This record gives sequence, C-alpha cells and structure tokens, in this order.
Amino acid sequence: MVTQPIQDLAQEANAVDVSEAESHYLIQCEDIRLISSILQPIIEEGVLSGESQFAFRIWAMVEDLDAYSYLEVQAKLFIPGEPEEMQGYDLRFVLMGKFHSQEEIPSEAMVEFVKTYTLSLLWPYAREYASDQLRRTGEHEVVLPIINPQAVTEQLVENDLVEVEIAEQAQEK
Repeated sequence: MVTQPIQDLAQEANAVDVSEAESHYLIQCEDIRLISSILQPIIEEGVLSGESQFAFRIWAMVEDLDAYSYLEVQAKLFIPGEPEEMQGYDLRFVLMGKFHSQEEIPSEAMVEFVKTYTLSLLWPYAREYASDQLRRTGEHEVVLPIINPQAVTEQLVENDLVEVEIAEQAQEK
C-alpha cells in the first residue's frame, strides 16, 4: 500500500500559520483538571418528569503570573419515560483551568483575562465531561447545551458575577 504524503497546510494560500510566538496570546492555558464530581439519580416521589436545568458559576485565584479559574457546573437532566422511582440525573462538577502569562503583567490584566475567557475555554471541556458521565449511565444525549459565550460572558462581566481573589505576593527579605 502506497500512502500519499501529507500536504503542508502552512504552505496553502488560504491557511494561517500560527507557529511564531507573535501570533500567540500572552496568556496560555497550561492545564485543565477535574477537581470534583458527583452524579446522583433524581428521585422525587410523585414527580414523573421535570424540566432539565443547567447552571454554572466561575471563580478564580490570581497569583503572580498564574491564574486558577474554576468552572462549577450543575446539570439536572430529567429523562422522559424513566421509571417512576428515578426521573433522571443530577451531575455537579468543578473544572479548573491553569493559565500562565509569559511576561510580567499587572494582576488586573490577569483578572480581566479570567473574567473574559474562562467560560469560552472551559465550557467545551465541561460539555464533553458531562456527556461522558451520562453515557456511562446508558444515556446517549449531549447534556450541556452549546451556549453563546460572547453573550454569556458579557452578562458575567456586566453583572460582576465572577469572583476573583488576588493572592498577596510574598515579600522578599
């Protein structure tokens, strides 16, 4: 079997090469981790079905050149046709993204970064994690919706809904 060489996409006329540092954002995501998770059946006597509900909150810690952003998500998924004893699942989890600035920047700039970008960067991971957990229960639907990150981030910033703590820098002796 003869394989064709892979074309160099960077050489294509309509491709954008982002190999050089000049095209990289000053702050990069170094790590994304699952911090905690709990999945429980929803069991409510006398309730045959309910409406699914999705909510989240964001908080962060800024320390020198690093920021630790936390996305806490709760998905209450009611499943039509489930037995009367169980109406669905309640999934709650926390993801943490670690961001690092490659240059010295003011703490306020890092605060603005986490307020503006945490949701856009961590939500796709949250959707995948939630869907994976529910697949393991035998459900095959995508749990968390696709959201409009610009509109939701605007709401977060305008209403000051992201709590950010700036750690005191250690004093040199």
